Amino acid sequence: MKRFFATVLALVSLLSLGSCSSSLETGEVKTAEEVKESVEKTPEKEAETGPFVPPEGFSVGYARLDMTPSNFPILSYDDGYANGAHDPIQMTCVAVSDGETTALLITLDLRNMGVTLATRCREIISKNVGIPVENIYMNSSHTHSSVDCNFDEDSVTIWKTKFYKLLPQMAEQAIRDLTPADAYVGASHTEGLTFVRRYIGEDGSFNGIGDAATSVNLRHESEADSEMRVIRFDRAGDAKDVVMVNYQTHYGGATSLWPEKLSADFVHFLRQSAEKELNCHFSYFNGGSGNLAFNTKLEGELKYPTFVDAIPHMMDVVKDAIKGEEKVQTGKVRVENNDFVTESRKFDEDTVAKAKQVVDAGKDTQVQKDLILQYGFRSRYEAAAICRTAAMADQTAVNFGAVSFGDIALAFAPYEMFDANAKEIREASPFQMTFVCGYTNGDYSYVPAAYAWENGGYEVFSCRFPEGCGEVFANEILRLLNACKAQG
Repeated sequence: MKRFFATVLALVSLLSLGSCSSSLETGEVKTAEEVKESVEKTPEKEAETGPFVPPEGFSVGYARLDMTPSNFPILSYDDGYANGAHDPIQMTCVAVSDGETTALLITLDLRNMGVTLATRCREIISKNVGIPVENIYMNSSHTHSSVDCNFDEDSVTIWKTKFYKLLPQMAEQAIRDLTPADAYVGASHTEGLTFVRRYIGEDGSFNGIGDAATSVNLRHESEADSEMRVIRFDRAGDAKDVVMVNYQTHYGGATSLWPEKLSADFVHFLRQSAEKELNCHFSYFNGGSGNLAFNTKLEGELKYPTFVDAIPHMMDVVKDAIKGEEKVQTGKVRVENNDFVTESRKFDEDTVAKAKQVVDAGKDTQVQKDLILQYGFRSRYEAAAICRTAAMADQTAVNFGAVSFGDIALAFAPYEMFDANAKEIREASPFQMTFVCGYTNGDYSYVPAAYAWENGGYEVFSCRFPEGCGEVFANEILRLLNACKAQG
C-alpha cells in the first residue's frame, strides 16, 4: 500500500517537472513506463553543445547545481520513502585542463551509484560536452539520506528526467568557467574525532556493526586514518578559489535527525560552512571507510550528539590544512584507467539457496528472523550480500582510474575502501598530494583490508571479492598513478 500510494503521488507530481521532460511542457501526464522509455532515449535526444576551447596552460573551472527532487514521496535509502528535503541535494563539478586534455571531477550527494548508472551518466556527459568518458569521474558522498538512485522505481524514474539533464549542464558550466590557476596543497588531522567502527574487547573478542559486545571494548581494530587532505586552486582575476577536500570517513545518517526527509548529510553542512568562511567554491571527495565519532564506545575520544555539532571542528581542520599549505607545480593533465579483471567471490549452491530464502522471506519479518537463526547467518545483510555476489559473473571487470596534473593526483575506485588501503596508496604514491576516492564510477560495496578478514564482520561478509582483494586493488591503483607519473 505504501509503494502504491507513493507511486500515485509521484505520477501526479509530473505536472511540476515542466523543465525536466519535453512531454511535460505540454502538461500531458504520462505513465511511469512512458517516462522511463523517454528517459532511455535522453542521450540520443540531447544536442551537442561543444566544442569548447579551454585557456592555454593549466586552468580550473567549477559548477554546482541543485538536484533536489521536486516529486515526493520518493524512494530513499533502506527502501523507505521521503516526503521532502531537509537541505539541498547537490552535485558539483571541478574541471581541470592543460589546454589540450580536460578531466571532470564530479561529486554527488548520493549514497552510491551502481556501475550501470554511473556508466550511463558519464556517456551522457561525454556526448554533450565532448570530454572522453574515461576522463569523467563521479564520486558519491555516501550520504545514507538521499535518493536511492539505483532503482527504476516510479518516483526515482521521474526524478532521473531532471538528473540526466542537469549533469551535462553542470559539466558545460564548469568547462566554460575554466580559469588559469595556481595550486596549493595542505593536510591536517581530526584528532580525537575519527575512529574505526570495529572493536576488540577486553577478552579479545571482535565487535563489529550489529554485534552484541561480549565484553567492554578495549580498542579499535586498527588505527583510524584521521588525515584530511586539501587542494586549493587560486584562480586568476576575481574568480573564486576552488577548494577540494578528501577525507576517509563513513559519517552518520541524517534520517535519525529528520525522519522521512532527504538530506545531503555531513557534506552539505561542511560545504555550506566552507563557502561562507573561506569565500570559495567547495567540493568534497569521500575516501571510504571510517567514522566520525558521534557514537564511539571508547573513552578519551571527542563525542558529538550529531554530525551538525561536529562541523566547527571539521572546519578548523580544513582551515589548519590551508594555513600550512604550500604551492605545488601544476602541468599536463594525465589520465589513466583500466577495467581490472578479477575473480568474484564464490559460495556453494546450498549457501546461496539458504540466503535466497532469507531474502525472500521479507525484511525483518518473523519468518526471516527464524531463518537467519536456523541457517546461522549473522544478519539479513549477510544473506543479501551472498545473493548479490552469487548473481555476479565468475569474473568482474572493476574500473579504476587516476588523474594527475603536476605534483597532484587523484585515484578512484568503485567501492568502499578501508582507510588502511587508502593510506598505503597515498604513502606509496609518486605524487606530493594524492586524493584516494572510493564510491567512484560505481559501487561494489566493501573491500576490506587484509587485517579485517581474520575477524570477519559486516564489511567482510558484504565483500564480493576474495580475501586479499584490498591489497590487489591497491596495487592496481598504484600502477595507474605511476603510469601517470611516467607520462611527465
